[in-house]
Amino acid sequence: AAAGLFDASPLGKIDVMGPDAAAFLNFIYYNTVGTLKPGSIRYGVMLTEGGVIFDDGVLTRIADNHFVVSCSSSHVGAVFRMLNLWRQDGNDPNHIFIHDNTAQWITLTVTGPRARDVIAGPVSDCDLTAEAFPHMQMRHGNFEGHPMRIARVSFSGDLSYELSVPVSAGPRLWDILSTNVAQLGGSPMGLEALSVMRAEKGYIIAGRDTDGLSMPHDLGFVGPQLKKKSAFVGDRSLQSDMAKAIDRRQLVGLRVPQDAVALPTGAHLIGENPKSGSDGIVTSSYFSPTLGYPIALALLNNGASRHGERLSAYHLGDSFTVTVCPPCFLDPEGERLHA
Repeated sequence: AAAGLFDASPLGKIDVMGPDAAAFLNFIYYNTVGTLKPGSIRYGVMLTEGGVIFDDGVLTRIADNHFVVSCSSSHVGAVFRMLNLWRQDGNDPNHIFIHDNTAQWITLTVTGPRARDVIAGPVSDCDLTAEAFPHMQMRHGNFEGHPMRIARVSFSGDLSYELSVPVSAGPRLWDILSTNVAQLGGSPMGLEALSVMRAEKGYIIAGRDTDGLSMPHDLGFVGPQLKKKSAFVGDRSLQSDMAKAIDRRQLVGLRVPQDAVALPTGAHLIGENPKSGSDGIVTSSYFSPTLGYPIALALLNNGASRHGERLSAYHLGDSFTVTVCPPCFLDPEGERLHA
């Protein structure tokens, strides 16, 4: 209702620099990187050579030859190794430099409709209006003599800012932000609270809402596959018969009766013919305090074409009635996100 403060410091902050950095990352990412302008941020995914989603996150272009890869907290080491392995494959090592600077920066996220009011003091040298500082942009600032990066990105679905400062300045920045949040009636927030909010928005957690077979088009992320002209990791595998199968498990939302309990995570989804076995699995499930009823995300066979269909969710002898729906439950037009 006001604002929350979240410690996002474990998120990966891997610097990729050098004259070939843009071309290199354009090969690494499923998305097109070369069109990203300095000061801009883009959501993207990395694939394995088999075309399966390896990790997702945001990529920030600091300057023409300087990018910051923000990857999942639990995948920092794996992404760092992947980048270095591909750097050695046909690239000039003097033109690409990769540094894991995750531990060098404290990143504090302020999210909620009053987020601007919370950060206005520490970010006094930056115009925070929506027109001057839109969603998916980054600005440089100064916090008590320390460099600061202000990124307008969101994993909660609300207006959000990530403030990154050197580790030595982190405790001071936390004290100021937590005081400002408390004055508005907000509080620090934990990972479970953030997990509920991202599920309301339909945002995935790689490795939880994806499995070892999930490809980007299973999440509805098809644009780069259709438009990207240059080669990228996993591109050939996206043309395989398996990748084009019509019964692939795709990301969907699940609605339950308003007075029902939240679905068990891991419950199997059963269609009209129970003898055909499991059609999918519940990947994330929560009671949404914002909406007032339970929500869930799932991977469902041919799920994109089954919105509106009623299924049973089966778990340890219990059966639940669910209705397939789009995965975004809250603010599908993005009004809160772009406020």
